[in-house]
Amino acid sequence: MKSKLLAALAAFVAFGTQAQTTQLKPGLWEQVGTIKSQSGQIEKAMADAQAQIAKLPPEQRRQIEQMMAERGVGIGNGATTVRLCLTAADVAQGNIPVQSGDCTQKVLNRDGNVTKVAFTCQTEPPVSGEGEVRVISPTSNVMTATVLTQVNGQPEKLDTTQKGTWLGDDCGSIKPLAR
Repeated sequence: MKSKLLAALAAFVAFGTQAQTTQLKPGLWEQVGTIKSQSGQIEKAMADAQAQIAKLPPEQRRQIEQMMAERGVGIGNGATTVRLCLTAADVAQGNIPVQSGDCTQKVLNRDGNVTKVAFTCQTEPPVSGEGEVRVISPTSNVMTATVLTQVNGQPEKLDTTQKGTWLGDDCGSIKPLAR
């Protein structure tokens, strides 16, 4: 569930940063975010996942960490890191990168460098919400969102904050998001 939620939030961030007054630089971006749930279950699940990974034999732990890194995902210190690649064409054309075609987004309002959007992801469990992306500069953005989903079959409201930083022109092994 958590990886699908992260993918949905990454898609939301990539979408919200398009068509701003200040354009973002293409290349490798890192979004470092926190998630706060009403029930505390998401935070507990993240802590449990970290604890389980830490208990693995070194080789197995390295393989899992490498697999996550190849997908641009990392967890630690109460934050989640997602790396994504925006191409020059994405930025120039205002394309909307999304994960696996599962998410739709709608711009609610644009005012200068701030875009407010609503999003829905047909994942399991479903994810929807509203948020705001503020482009600080061509190399920096901040996203906040309220996300509605389900945890263990129960409705859950999450508050998220992500800070985006441009890391460089070369995306390395991180592939551009599918459209």
